[in-house]
Amino acid sequence: MKSYLDVLALVSLLALAACSDGNDGAAACAGKNGPAGRREITIASGGRERTFVLDVPDSALGGGPVPLVLVYHGVFSTGAEIEANTGFPDKAAAEGFITAAGDGIGKSWNAGVCCQPAQGENVDDVGFTRDMVATIASAYCIDSSRVYATGFSNGAAMVFRLACEAADLFAAFAPVGGSLALFPCEPAQPRPIQITNMISDPVVNYRLGEFSFGELLKLNACSDARAPMQLAANASCEIAPECADGATTAFCSVSDLGHRWPGGTLDPDGPLFATDSTWDFLSAFTS
Repeated sequence: MKSYLDVLALVSLLALAACSDGNDGAAACAGKNGPAGRREITIASGGRERTFVLDVPDSALGGGPVPLVLVYHGVFSTGAEIEANTGFPDKAAAEGFITAAGDGIGKSWNAGVCCQPAQGENVDDVGFTRDMVATIASAYCIDSSRVYATGFSNGAAMVFRLACEAADLFAAFAPVGGSLALFPCEPAQPRPIQITNMISDPVVNYRLGEFSFGELLKLNACSDARAPMQLAANASCEIAPECADGATTAFCSVSDLGHRWPGGTLDPDGPLFATDSTWDFLSAFTS
């Protein structure tokens, strides 16, 4: 079975060619001496006190600039819970990147038409995201061309909003189990995105995932070319490799699973571990 990187190498050479120029070396990390470990950080953002969980493995320190992955929880959840559910800190330790998971107001994100109470209070979660990244980058040597966003459910909808309103900040996006909830969506520029939805999801209807894919195909100005890929026994993807600015756009469908992160703590024996497939996609791109 081919890996995601193998497929991208075959069908999206232009996207893979958009790599780092190699000029960011250890010298760029001078004065960035943040410690390893897990911490809860509190910052002021949008006139509110906001918190996020920061996981920094030893493998992300001591060298050059490293990637940063922001992980967004679902409604009624927290940053710590989505990190535990997805296992992203373990993936970060193995691959040498940093993860951060914010806490939404009232355990929710203002993703557009959802969710409460953040949407009703018009919480500026895009601004909070920018403040989170700036805070982390002030203490750690983050590669600004390799900042990524993923999330689940309401958190996935928040990732779509970031694709609409913060494309300048991120290199690629990977929402799981959610849908576009911001209208109109007006990205400053095309960005790669992998959309993953569960066919039998009782909370976020699969058709909303299909709709979101269709919208992103238009926003990323993709051609009609498609490449199929089998991710796992229960998961397959439709990839649009010919999009503006190398913004590969993919839609992955997962069967035999409800509203859960594939391979997460609630699906420990699932054939697909979405954390791996998400990282494989995100890490193929730089801004």
